[in-house]
Amino acid sequence: MRKTTDRSKKTVGAVLAAGFFILIVLACLAFLLLPLLPWGTSLWAAVIGVVVLCVLPLAAVLIGVVAVLIQRLREIEGGEEDEAKKY
Repeated sequence: MRKTTDRSKKTVGAVLAAGFFILIVLACLAFLLLPLLPWGTSLWAAVIGVVVLCVLPLAAVLIGVVAVLIQRLREIEGGEEDEAKKY
């Protein structure tokens, strides 16, 4: 089977897609955390608790995206990117 794909294009595509998704998640995190800048509120501890509950899943998503990106880059580097086409 002839290889007609370019690995650098696949690498750039994977990095761009992951980078775009990371930017979206970071924007969501910023919108959650920016209102906390005025520290003088009386309900500050309760607000922090709620924000932490919202931030933790987003942080987990970011970690997952980075892990999948690293795995994808290793697949591309190892030449496994076209293995699914055999089946």
